[in-house]
Amino acid sequence: MFLVEEKRNGQRRAEIYMRTDGLFEGHIYSPAPEPDCGLRVDDEFEVCGITETLPRIETLVDEELIHGRRSGIHSRRVR
Repeated sequence: MFLVEEKRNGQRRAEIYMRTDGLFEGHIYSPAPEPDCGLRVDDEFEVCGITETLPRIETLVDEELIHGRRSGIHSRRVR
């Protein structure tokens, strides 16, 4: 996957990727909790949508970052 764009809103951030199949995929990252043992914990992300066009995934990512809306898209959490 190729990183196309990164967006931030407070402590949350999003990345938009172009996949090898030509589709666009949006990832929403939540801040990682502070680990008790001092080891770095990787951020978890949710796939907020997969679309055929960049403007559509940008809209989905913006809605999720700003309003926390889900636009009827099933998301999955990835670690």
